[in-house]
Amino acid sequence: MNDQFDVTIIGGGTTGLYTAFYCGMRDMKTKIIEYKSDLGGKVSFFYPEKKIYDVGGFYGVRGEDLVEGVEKQALSVQPAIVTGEQIASIEKVEDGSFILTTAAGAQHFSKTVIVASGLGTFDMEGVDLPGSKTHASNIHYTIQHIKQYEGKKAAVISDSRVGVDWALALEGIASEVHLINHGSEFKAVYEHDIDKLEASSVHVHRETRAVELKGEGNTLSGLNLDTGDRLEVEELLVYQGLRIEKSLYEQWGLKTDKGRISVGHDLSTNIEGIFAAGDAAIYPHKTMLIASGFSEAMTAVNSAKRTIDPKAKSQVYSTVIYKHS
Repeated sequence: MNDQFDVTIIGGGTTGLYTAFYCGMRDMKTKIIEYKSDLGGKVSFFYPEKKIYDVGGFYGVRGEDLVEGVEKQALSVQPAIVTGEQIASIEKVEDGSFILTTAAGAQHFSKTVIVASGLGTFDMEGVDLPGSKTHASNIHYTIQHIKQYEGKKAAVISDSRVGVDWALALEGIASEVHLINHGSEFKAVYEHDIDKLEASSVHVHRETRAVELKGEGNTLSGLNLDTGDRLEVEELLVYQGLRIEKSLYEQWGLKTDKGRISVGHDLSTNIEGIFAAGDAAIYPHKTMLIASGFSEAMTAVNSAKRTIDPKAKSQVYSTVIYKHS
């Protein structure tokens, strides 16, 4: 834990992972610290089943597949990875390096820092029904690893576009799909998605609430509704909104603009040695795209490299064979 790294990346989403890979290309000793227990960030949680079109060379890559590819790329350069830890403070010491302290009191040491943690941390709103603790292993708050639902009977509890997306993604994979909405309409949904939903085989239950999960032992087999009906359900997905924690950027001493970190053209922040990339960073005319995060990652890494070694090359090229290939 006392090892000092050249770069510590805060955030293990797609931008953070690509940042780690490019650090490897620059021969920098690298660590990733991720608040969640898994890597992948918002892409893994919000749209693993959706196709992404803004990444060059991939005409419609599924979010989960993109995360898998970027993670594999990052792991090829063997960064240290810490998950389940939230950085509470960053202290700059006399030699210009940093001590990063977690909410639990653990300390990490680094010559430079790249923040790639978006707008802050988030957790899904949980479901609290009779039987939810017993059958917790069958309750999911993201549609990651969609193949696990193959041939199973699934239900989605949601009143939003996310739930509609999940239900449509499960159609043709799960043997049966139910979508349960306590209201009469879905929030923030596009008209063409409602058309798809109505034309699908998804069973939509409007103005209906789930009241109890049933099963044998820890195995989920049914879901009771307030209508008196019981659905046969083996897997339950829930999207009832997010609990978003405000970022700690200002607490770390970073200058912000509407919750994001203000950066210069080299992705530097107001604290020398700390850089930002991806959704965490803001500057004039920024585009909020995954592809933008990848480009910013390279710029931030090159800036960090020159901070450590002013004589270092300004950049390296992927066409050059490097030791990790």
